[in-house]
Amino acid sequence: MRVFKKILAGIAATAMLAGMGALLPAQAAAVCNIDTTEEYQIIRGFGGMNHPEWQSYNGGGDMKDNEIQKAFGNGDGELGLTVLRIFVSDDSNAWKNVVHTAKGAQALGATVFATPWNPPASMRHAGGGGEQSGMYVLNDNAEAQYAAHLNNFVKYVEGQGINLYSISVQNEPDYSKEWTWWSPQRASDFIANYGQAVKQGTKAKLMSPESFQYAPVNASWVKDGGKNYYEKIMGNQKAFANCDLFGTHFYGTTRDWMDYPKLENCGKEIWMTEVYVPNSDANSANIHSQAMQAAENIHNGLVVGNMSAYVWWYIRRSYSLLDESGNVTKRGAMMAQYSKWVRPGAHRIGCTESPENGVLISAYKNEDDTVAVVAINKGSNAVTQNFNLESGEKIDSVEAYRTDANQNFKEVSSPSANGTSFSYQLPASSVTTFLLNTEGSGSSEPQVDADGYYFHDKFEGTDEGWTNRGNSSVMHSGRTAFDGSESLLCQNREKAWNGATKSLSKKAFKAGQAYSFSANACFLDSDKDSDTLCLKLEYTGSDGETHYDTIAEETVKKGNWVHLANTSYKIPDGATNCKIYVETPENDAGVYDNFYIDEVIGAPEGTVIKGAEPVTEPPTEAPTDPPTDPPTDPPTDPPTDPPTDPPTDPPTDPPTDPPTDEPTQPGKTVYGDVDEDGSVSILDVIALNKNLLVNDPISEQGRKNADVDLNGTVNETDSLNILKYVVELLDSLPVTD
Repeated sequence: MRVFKKILAGIAATAMLAGMGALLPAQAAAVCNIDTTEEYQIIRGFGGMNHPEWQSYNGGGDMKDNEIQKAFGNGDGELGLTVLRIFVSDDSNAWKNVVHTAKGAQALGATVFATPWNPPASMRHAGGGGEQSGMYVLNDNAEAQYAAHLNNFVKYVEGQGINLYSISVQNEPDYSKEWTWWSPQRASDFIANYGQAVKQGTKAKLMSPESFQYAPVNASWVKDGGKNYYEKIMGNQKAFANCDLFGTHFYGTTRDWMDYPKLENCGKEIWMTEVYVPNSDANSANIHSQAMQAAENIHNGLVVGNMSAYVWWYIRRSYSLLDESGNVTKRGAMMAQYSKWVRPGAHRIGCTESPENGVLISAYKNEDDTVAVVAINKGSNAVTQNFNLESGEKIDSVEAYRTDANQNFKEVSSPSANGTSFSYQLPASSVTTFLLNTEGSGSSEPQVDADGYYFHDKFEGTDEGWTNRGNSSVMHSGRTAFDGSESLLCQNREKAWNGATKSLSKKAFKAGQAYSFSANACFLDSDKDSDTLCLKLEYTGSDGETHYDTIAEETVKKGNWVHLANTSYKIPDGATNCKIYVETPENDAGVYDNFYIDEVIGAPEGTVIKGAEPVTEPPTEAPTDPPTDPPTDPPTDPPTDPPTDPPTDPPTDPPTDPPTDEPTQPGKTVYGDVDEDGSVSILDVIALNKNLLVNDPISEQGRKNADVDLNGTVNETDSLNILKYVVELLDSLPVTD
């Protein structure tokens, strides 16, 4: 019967544990600081390619009216695309094929631009047939004819009522096995000498050739491709003047290739005009894991590459934004997380990009002053993310929209804002877009609190944006505190450098300037009588390498708090990506104890911050044995006046029982009895989970009762063990192994 009961209990526990996921706290991430005054590139929009001639190979042809509406409309279930790329045919008789979709998209607010694949047959000859020699090559001295061909196309579509934003020189000249090859030098010369002829008499801008890959200039496999096109244009003053914007494709382009400061700082926009991610496998558009990769690629293009537009390959395809039946796909939903709320004319703004491993965040200020924040959680665990408008505007309201494995850009419960900040749980493998309505103007100056501090981390019910460093874990704990009732515990450390860390706001803390830093720290559980605790700075130097510097360090005896403070610490010149952290030095034993930190503050230079007072000598115990040698000489004279009346009566009521070491009942530790009702039940599990999740208070004795694994902290492991005891998967508490 006992075995059968345990089986039933196990089934009940499994069901209960599955339901407890929402009650247990999600992993906490560092604060994502958003600064509306820190502006980067303008955003023109998000979209895709319509190519009726090629799409007809699969029986698709041109987009239908309902598909145009679904792609470029911004109502319920619509993608909100704002950019359309169209095909410049080498046969002018086919130009009419672009009109229907272009006019329909434009009527819904889209920007239209065009790309040629080949010159007309009369202007070309066979190329070498290779990827960088081409199916075709423009005839010698045919540049003027080709410029006239492009100019005629622009005038044709303008005559159809289409306001063409731009036309490029060539599609993928560096991967031209099936179209026309141009060398970087010839493309630059064409733009310098014939760029004005392409635009003459039109409103269109001229775009550079759109390289197949945004590859490094010196990449051995594309010596005449990738960024070499843009280098040649920037190196030719006349070509640069005639080239209004730059276009590139992202095939095979890694994140670290996307940052190209020379082009980003040239004063002209860069558009990512074609890609599919991660593949073009048939019917792959609704594979969620692959759609997450598409979302990450969009993020990288905007944040790392500073792209002003992001354009998919076909809009409608089995691996694209709409499937062959015109239905929105998972990949399309990922683009919609940007396109529906980051609207044309927005600017990307300052934002902590990756406050936690696996989390990527970008932010944008729209022309109507709303702020769109797109948060990607690539990880397999939910993350409770804190957001803060570092520029100081008050957040009036927040709307939240999500795409995950089960839903597409669906509105979900909205967070409540608290002044300039809000928190939200980002589910595993999801993308969430927040639309913020704000009040007031942002300030470009760093904000201080009422005490004059840039930040003041108290750890009362929150980790305050601190995260683990290396193999360690952090959590707020009520076991000890320098001030208040809780501090931050750093535990499970495997190395000396494993500790706790926090990113510094780049708005408040600048390279080459001095600040006041303060932290209080202690350790309790150790075989050592004393240890050294260090407050340090990690930063990226101007050499691109990671460096470390000491702000303050002190040695402290076990059980005492120590003040780590420096009122004038200068952040090294050229430092970026600054983080403060607490660690201990290396030691011969290789044992790295838990430690606690509390009241961590960053402030302007010279700010004196109160902290733990130094303890020079711990209290000593009174000697237990009498002195070895009695005084040499007894007192010479007896007391002059003895007591007049000695006491005559003993105490009226002596104690009934002698004192014992057993605590009285109200303070007695009953492991598992979190709510102190005298028994251990599922109500104790619920009480503890509420405390862990939303900081619902429990008494100090209840916290002692909850520490059923006797490790000095109370967490979800204790909750799980109490539950196992309640359903009889454990025979007793505490859990000692």
